[in-house]
Amino acid sequence: MIGSDQKLKNFFKQGRPLLYKKNEVILRGDEAPSGIFYLNKGYVKNYAFSENGDEFTFILYRKGDFFPISWTFNQTRKPYFIETLTQCVIYKRDRKEFLEFLTENPDVLLYITGRITKRFDGLLVRMEHMAFGNAYKKVCSILYILTERFGKERNGNDVIIDMPLTHKDIANLLGVARETVSVEIAKLKKERIIKNVGKHIYILDLKSLKKDSLIT
Repeated sequence: MIGSDQKLKNFFKQGRPLLYKKNEVILRGDEAPSGIFYLNKGYVKNYAFSENGDEFTFILYRKGDFFPISWTFNQTRKPYFIETLTQCVIYKRDRKEFLEFLTENPDVLLYITGRITKRFDGLLVRMEHMAFGNAYKKVCSILYILTERFGKERNGNDVIIDMPLTHKDIANLLGVARETVSVEIAKLKKERIIKNVGKHIYILDLKSLKKDSLIT
């Protein structure tokens, strides 16, 4: 029997694959979506700008995610930008066809509802951590959250956050200055809790990272 996740993938793969370069905007905040996008390879961010021009990242998408979600179900247009963080392979399908597919496959609808709910819960947790604690605890918290979502064990010891992340990317997730993140990252590296290899972050001591975070 085909699982719900595979059904979803098969539906989107009936469309034509679209290739995007790194840092390419897929959808602008003032633009009506042309369809539903399914991320088959790479990483994508959903973000907006404040009145002062500061960027804030709401969601990081990975393989198997689809977007934009609000427009998919109620055609609500949000002033958010969707941009690639890496080279991406994306499939696109018509919104009406997608909704018909979900009607005919209630198991898939239940599957994606669970994923959306989990993502919403994660966003609430992140907002809570942004509101409390000092900069160090906030950085520890976001790194722990990213490890839970994107982490992969390496050699049975450390864990890699399997997506490229700059200090600016982390700052945009927290709504703080890049310089603030750089200072706190340096502390974590000095304590040998994390290390950097290029734009990838390795968690060397997950237990200490959680202890120093706001995660309970």
